[in-house]
Amino acid sequence: MKTRTAREMNRLSTSLLAAVLSVLPVVGFAGQLHDEVLVDEVDVEVLHAYDMGVSPSSHVPCTGQNVSFTVGSTWQLCVAAVQKFGLIVTHARFQKGPSSPFITVLFDGRLGEIFVPYHPGIPRFGDISQFNFPALTLSTADCPSPHVILGSGRICRERVDYGVAWKDDALVRRGREILYWAVLDAANYNYIMQWAFRDDGTIVARAGSTGPKLGGPDDTTGHFHSFTWRLDIDLDGPGGDSAYITRHDENLGVVPSTGSDSSQIIDREGGRAWSATRFSSIEIGDSALVNDNGSPTTYELVPVRSGTARLSEAFTTSDFWVTRFAGANAQLLANNLPAYVNGQSTIDQNNVIWYTGSAHHESNMRDEDRQTVPVLWVEFRLVPHNLFEGTPFFSR
Repeated sequence: MKTRTAREMNRLSTSLLAAVLSVLPVVGFAGQLHDEVLVDEVDVEVLHAYDMGVSPSSHVPCTGQNVSFTVGSTWQLCVAAVQKFGLIVTHARFQKGPSSPFITVLFDGRLGEIFVPYHPGIPRFGDISQFNFPALTLSTADCPSPHVILGSGRICRERVDYGVAWKDDALVRRGREILYWAVLDAANYNYIMQWAFRDDGTIVARAGSTGPKLGGPDDTTGHFHSFTWRLDIDLDGPGGDSAYITRHDENLGVVPSTGSDSSQIIDREGGRAWSATRFSSIEIGDSALVNDNGSPTTYELVPVRSGTARLSEAFTTSDFWVTRFAGANAQLLANNLPAYVNGQSTIDQNNVIWYTGSAHHESNMRDEDRQTVPVLWVEFRLVPHNLFEGTPFFSR
């Protein structure tokens, strides 16, 4: 009696699965997302006017976007993909409900440096500070329908279901976001830059490196890709903002151990280190902004990271920096960060927050990296605190 080989059984299973899938109803999920996340272009001058003339129209020529979610919240923002910096987001403001006012969150968000030091000490590339790499023109292979290519062909816009936002037994809500991404063409590497704006007011920023290795398929030299974001967070408009570093402390001298959480205001320009055991983050608040419960509204910069790259360059000695705003087109490069610090107060001011996260491409790389390296991601989130008066959209 003949028996089937494992390969034959696998082929049979695949055929049976294909037959089953062919008779299942097609779920129009893309259409559902399209109906639940509505996007229109908005006059850029409206966004500039809302910022009370702080930014001239020439700050960053961009494409205005009005993003409305069926749960009732709205984002308005402007996006551009430019030479040297890649994807930039400006004038991002959020409305939590139709009867609520818009709150400015991010005046200008961009990468201020992509630093690529190789483990032997050289080469060391500042892929933003040293070069003027272009933003790639995208194709429908990058951004197929129903996604949309905009920004002179250099930005992809996607409506995304980001998963379960919250759940309480049978009660559940899946979240929605609008995602913008572009690619900086940096010699052998492509840098994918993403900004996502969620229906609950959260902003997610990601950067990924991909492409052939510098020395070809047999190159085994390790290196870092350190991404430093420059974030001009103007909560409820410029001025009146302060930054706090948060920390957790665990007392291991008692059993069971006990913990406490605290935050400390950053009163002067300077850098701060991230600590894994302290769950470090930066919280930004406005002196006058509160929700309807009277609770102070803030945004917390929450790192999503696997490690820390400490290098000989002075700007890499801290993971967070706080500096005073010096102009819409001034102090844009992170490699000069120490020179921006001159002891000015950062309490109730117009400040700029800088954050660095790193991807480590190890020496003696894996075979999967030979032809082109799959994307290595670095991420952080800007999470609202006390923006809503309860769990977002719990009763809807």
